[in-house]
Amino acid sequence: MARTDALKTDNFEEAIQRCLAFREVGCDMTFLEAPETVDQMKDYCRRVSGPKLANMLEFGSTPILPPKELKEMGYTFAAYPLTLLSASIKAMQQSLQLIQSGQSTEDMILDFGETKDVVGFTGYANEEQRYKT
Repeated sequence: MARTDALKTDNFEEAIQRCLAFREVGCDMTFLEAPETVDQMKDYCRRVSGPKLANMLEFGSTPILPPKELKEMGYTFAAYPLTLLSASIKAMQQSLQLIQSGQSTEDMILDFGETKDVVGFTGYANEEQRYKT
Protein backbone atom coordinates (compact mmCIF):
# COMPACT_ATOMS: atom_id res chain seq x y z
CA MET A 1 0.00 0.00 0.00
CA ALA A 2 1.23 3.46 -0.86
CA ARG A 3 0.00 6.54 0.95
CA THR A 4 0.08 10.17 0.01
CA ASP A 5 -0.52 13.21 2.18
CA ALA A 6 -0.13 15.52 -0.82
CA LEU A 7 -3.68 16.80 -0.42
CA LYS A 8 -2.53 18.67 2.70
CA THR A 9 0.95 19.61 1.52
CA ASP A 10 0.14 20.41 -2.11
CA ASN A 11 -3.35 19.99 -3.56
CA PHE A 12 -5.90 17.40 -4.65
CA GLU A 13 -4.58 17.09 -8.20
CA GLU A 14 -1.05 16.40 -6.95
CA ALA A 15 -2.42 13.75 -4.59
CA ILE A 16 -4.22 12.05 -7.49
CA GLN A 17 -1.08 12.17 -9.64
CA ARG A 18 0.90 10.51 -6.88
CA CYS A 19 -1.69 7.76 -6.51
CA LEU A 20 -1.61 7.18 -10.27
CA ALA A 21 2.19 7.01 -10.13
CA PHE A 22 1.99 4.49 -7.29
CA ARG A 23 -0.19 2.26 -9.47
CA GLU A 24 2.15 2.65 -12.45
CA VAL A 25 5.07 1.27 -10.44
CA GLY A 26 3.03 -1.70 -9.23
CA CYS A 27 1.54 -0.64 -5.93
CA ASP A 28 -1.32 -2.96 -4.97
CA MET A 29 -3.38 -0.45 -2.95
CA THR A 30 -3.45 3.32 -2.69
CA PHE A 31 -4.37 5.52 0.23
CA LEU A 32 -5.13 9.17 -0.38
CA GLU A 33 -5.04 10.63 3.12
CA ALA A 34 -7.79 12.98 4.26
CA PRO A 35 -10.02 13.79 1.29
CA GLU A 36 -12.23 16.61 2.54
CA THR A 37 -15.41 16.10 0.54
CA VAL A 38 -17.50 13.28 -0.86
CA ASP A 39 -16.78 14.68 -4.33
CA GLN A 40 -13.02 14.32 -3.73
CA MET A 41 -13.56 10.75 -2.54
CA LYS A 42 -15.61 9.91 -5.64
CA ASP A 43 -13.10 11.58 -7.95
CA TYR A 44 -10.22 9.64 -6.38
CA CYS A 45 -12.07 6.35 -6.78
CA ARG A 46 -13.08 7.15 -10.36
CA ARG A 47 -9.61 8.22 -11.49
CA VAL A 48 -7.31 5.80 -9.68
CA SER A 49 -7.56 2.10 -10.48
CA GLY A 50 -7.10 -0.74 -8.04
CA PRO A 51 -7.87 -1.25 -4.36
CA LYS A 52 -8.25 1.86 -2.23
CA LEU A 53 -8.26 2.54 1.50
CA ALA A 54 -10.72 4.90 3.18
CA ASN A 55 -9.65 6.16 6.60
CA MET A 56 -12.79 6.75 8.65
CA LEU A 57 -11.50 8.87 11.51
CA GLU A 58 -14.32 10.52 13.41
CA PHE A 59 -13.80 14.29 13.79
CA GLY A 60 -11.13 14.13 11.06
CA SER A 61 -11.15 15.82 7.65
CA THR A 62 -12.78 12.99 5.70
CA PRO A 63 -16.57 12.59 5.69
CA ILE A 64 -17.61 9.43 7.55
CA LEU A 65 -19.67 7.29 5.20
CA PRO A 66 -21.38 3.92 5.65
CA PRO A 67 -19.38 0.90 4.42
CA LYS A 68 -21.96 0.20 1.70
CA GLU A 69 -21.57 3.71 0.29
CA LEU A 70 -17.77 3.48 0.42
CA LYS A 71 -17.90 0.19 -1.50
CA GLU A 72 -20.29 1.60 -4.10
CA MET A 73 -17.95 4.57 -4.50
CA GLY A 74 -14.99 2.28 -5.20
CA TYR A 75 -13.21 1.85 -1.89
CA THR A 76 -12.17 -1.72 -1.15
CA PHE A 77 -11.01 -1.32 2.43
CA ALA A 78 -12.16 0.96 5.23
CA ALA A 79 -10.19 1.56 8.42
CA TYR A 80 -11.79 2.84 11.60
CA PRO A 81 -8.56 3.44 13.53
CA LEU A 82 -9.96 5.00 16.70
CA THR A 83 -13.66 4.11 16.70
CA LEU A 84 -13.53 1.14 19.05
CA LEU A 85 -10.90 2.66 21.30
CA SER A 86 -12.86 5.89 21.63
CA ALA A 87 -16.15 4.05 22.17
CA SER A 88 -14.61 1.87 24.88
CA ILE A 89 -13.12 4.92 26.64
CA LYS A 90 -16.52 6.61 26.61
CA ALA A 91 -18.17 3.48 28.03
CA MET A 92 -15.50 3.28 30.75
CA GLN A 93 -16.04 6.93 31.67
CA GLN A 94 -19.80 6.42 31.85
CA SER A 95 -19.37 3.28 33.97
CA LEU A 96 -17.01 5.06 36.34
CA GLN A 97 -19.50 7.91 36.71
CA LEU A 98 -22.21 5.39 37.59
CA ILE A 99 -19.96 3.69 40.14
CA GLN A 100 -18.96 7.04 41.65
CA SER A 101 -22.60 8.10 42.02
CA GLY A 102 -23.60 4.73 43.49
CA GLN A 103 -25.75 3.69 40.53
CA SER A 104 -25.97 0.28 38.89
CA THR A 105 -23.73 -0.50 35.93
CA GLU A 106 -25.84 -3.48 34.78
CA ASP A 107 -27.11 -1.66 31.69
CA MET A 108 -23.50 -0.90 30.68
CA ILE A 109 -22.00 -4.38 30.94
CA LEU A 110 -22.30 -7.92 29.62
CA ASP A 111 -23.23 -10.67 32.03
CA PHE A 112 -20.31 -12.69 33.34
CA GLY A 113 -20.95 -15.69 31.07
CA GLU A 114 -21.01 -13.53 27.95
CA THR A 115 -17.87 -11.71 29.08
CA LYS A 116 -16.10 -15.07 29.48
CA ASP A 117 -17.26 -16.12 26.01
CA VAL A 118 -16.09 -12.90 24.35
CA VAL A 119 -12.61 -12.95 25.88
CA GLY A 120 -12.21 -16.66 25.21
CA PHE A 121 -12.31 -18.10 28.73
CA THR A 122 -15.15 -20.50 27.87
CA GLY A 123 -13.15 -21.90 24.97
CA TYR A 124 -10.05 -22.22 27.15
CA ALA A 125 -12.07 -24.12 29.77
CA ASN A 126 -13.44 -26.47 27.11
CA GLU A 127 -9.93 -27.17 25.84
CA GLU A 128 -8.73 -27.74 29.38
CA GLN A 129 -11.44 -30.38 29.84
CA ARG A 130 -10.31 -32.16 26.67
CA TYR A 131 -6.85 -32.67 28.10
CA LYS A 132 -7.80 -33.27 31.71
CA THR A 133 -6.40 -36.50 33.10
